[in-house]
Amino acid sequence: MVEARERGVRWLLSQLNVDCSISPYDHAIGSFYRLPWAFAVTGHSWEGAMLLEWFRRNMFNEEGDFAGKYSREDADGMYPYPNSNLIYGAHLLRQFDISQKGMRFLLTLQDKEAGGFYSRKDNLGPTGEQDIWVSSQAGLTCLLTGRLEAAIRVGVFLEMMWNLQPDVEGKLYHVYSKKEGLIREPRKCVDAGAPAQLYFQPGIAAAFLSRLYMARPERKYLDLAKGYIEFAMRCSDDKLSRPQVRKTGWGAGLVYQITKDTRYRLYAMRVLDYILDAQYPEGHWVNLIASSTRPERHQSIETSAEAIVHLDHITASINVY
Repeated sequence: MVEARERGVRWLLSQLNVDCSISPYDHAIGSFYRLPWAFAVTGHSWEGAMLLEWFRRNMFNEEGDFAGKYSREDADGMYPYPNSNLIYGAHLLRQFDISQKGMRFLLTLQDKEAGGFYSRKDNLGPTGEQDIWVSSQAGLTCLLTGRLEAAIRVGVFLEMMWNLQPDVEGKLYHVYSKKEGLIREPRKCVDAGAPAQLYFQPGIAAAFLSRLYMARPERKYLDLAKGYIEFAMRCSDDKLSRPQVRKTGWGAGLVYQITKDTRYRLYAMRVLDYILDAQYPEGHWVNLIASSTRPERHQSIETSAEAIVHLDHITASINVY
């Protein structure tokens, strides 16, 4: 595991420009947002700080939004997600001007009533959609930066989403709006009986709820975390051949760490085995999509940084006895 992590981070470091930025810059937000986090957990603080300096100069404004010289169009539909990841990495790297100012902006995207985070910056009203995945990562970032009340609101949102499910044994609808409530569309649903699903939706929910339970040990958070991760574990075995499964290992590992129930540890280890097996000899990972068998370089950078972060998550949690 250590060897895989080191090989992966060496590949990421080889993609850096002299100033530790990564081009093409139009993918800085959509694809490179998790790099500071990956560098932080692998001991490359200087490279992470230098990359954040590039963001500070080029893609970070006075409001605390990651916007500026280059497009972030490829992230518009998940607006809080790259922001949350960049803030998380910045906080780990002790770049507190970015993390604190970034949090002030991020919190403007939270629905204070429902508790979720709006997926689009340009639709914060009744038709604005709030998503389990996007909101859970924002909640994790709230926890890391000390915004406990905002994180608790995300917990309220995930509890509401769970209770609204019409068939939680078989399907997890993951999008909500004030106007429609739970949006019951096939493309906004994880179907446990079908292949090629968005397995990360229940996975990251379980990870966030586990962390929230650590911060505020109320039984309902742990019960919800178990509910979400057990849904993920019920999903088609196809999941263990797809990178979308990695967050389920994160969630299962944390539930194991809290409960010491070895079912969750064994599942997390299966996900870990998949991550290790999927690494290319050069050190990177890919996220193959239906339209392409040769992902572009920026896509490999994104999925490799995520793999390294999840190696850190899973190995840390499953080795707590």
